[in-house]
Amino acid sequence: MDDIIIKAEELQKEYYIYDRPVDRLKEIFLKKKKHRAFKALGPINIKIKKGETLGIIGENGAGKSTFLKLVSGVIEPLSGKIEVYGKVSAILELGTGFNPEFTGRENVLLNGTLLGLTLDEINSKIDDIASFAEIGDFFDMPVKTYSTGMYLRVAFSLAVNVNADIVVIDEALAVGDGLFEKKCIDRIWELKRNGVTILFCSHSLYTISNFCDRVMWLKEGCIEKIGETKSVISVYEDYLREKEKIQHNKAQIVKKNEIESKIAEIKNIEIKENGFPVKDLLQHGSNVEVIINFDVYQDKFVHVGFAVDRNDGLCCYANSMHMQEEKPFRGPGSKHVKIFFEKFPLLGGTYKFVIFLLDETGICIYDRKESDMFKINTKDKEWGVCYLPHKWDILIYQ
Repeated sequence: MDDIIIKAEELQKEYYIYDRPVDRLKEIFLKKKKHRAFKALGPINIKIKKGETLGIIGENGAGKSTFLKLVSGVIEPLSGKIEVYGKVSAILELGTGFNPEFTGRENVLLNGTLLGLTLDEINSKIDDIASFAEIGDFFDMPVKTYSTGMYLRVAFSLAVNVNADIVVIDEALAVGDGLFEKKCIDRIWELKRNGVTILFCSHSLYTISNFCDRVMWLKEGCIEKIGETKSVISVYEDYLREKEKIQHNKAQIVKKNEIESKIAEIKNIEIKENGFPVKDLLQHGSNVEVIINFDVYQDKFVHVGFAVDRNDGLCCYANSMHMQEEKPFRGPGSKHVKIFFEKFPLLGGTYKFVIFLLDETGICIYDRKESDMFKINTKDKEWGVCYLPHKWDILIYQ
């Protein structure tokens, strides 16, 4: 048993969910249950040896972070017990353990003290921590001014520089550019060679397979499989592939149901210039037709609307049959409509038509489809969005 550094027996954790904040007080004073229990973890039984690197895998919500928080002492279990024989240094989710009002240096001093280091020990390591983090003058600025990457750099640097017996890493390896990530990986290998126990949680199965001696796969809060790294990862990958296949089949069924429940659908949009189909180039001032073919599947009224958008997102113009008080289409059946623009006024640029099928109120959108982008060629040197007819009247004052 001397080689066991972490031992969990029937370890369980639940979170209480309240519909309203006041329900917490009511539960205390009225002695009446006002919460719903969410089982996050357990029961878990595991023994981890000194110097072992244990990978923890599983889908989101499987209980990985909860287990690591229990090991780190951040939260208390509901039942069972967890015994940890040694000093734990942890990199948990963003915000855990750092005061945003304190500087990076002050947070290092605070967390180092919580880890059991004396002030002299922390001060002897603080230059190494700052140097490893590579955030320069930000080390003496409040953490609330940090980017996510800067925060994780300081947290990682602290965790690997305090001579802990156990290092817990929860999804925090890629904390910077390639060079910094390489430095982090090298440090983890150094800790591993020095006999430090490492609990490493990641969605990167490649990283897990390279670092870890054993892997624990958590599913819905329980251990689905634990054992040799490649064996567990292989089974987990098979599970993910099968799940993806099932989800794909479900998505196809949903898509089919959506199509069957559609009220109307745009089939295609055709653009013509002076009676001839065009692909991607129109002349400013030419006559333009937009022909829309669509199907109405149900006994509903359908209006057609359109917008002309420039490629920078500017809506140049929009209108609809509803706004023009045109008579709507009624289904079911295949429908066709043509929008005619005489002397198309838009100036040089790249544009698209956006077509809408709308209900009788003009608010509910049954379908939406965009045309291909097209360019407008302007012969003269003119600027703006559209041409405004005008004339000059030169006034001569005596």
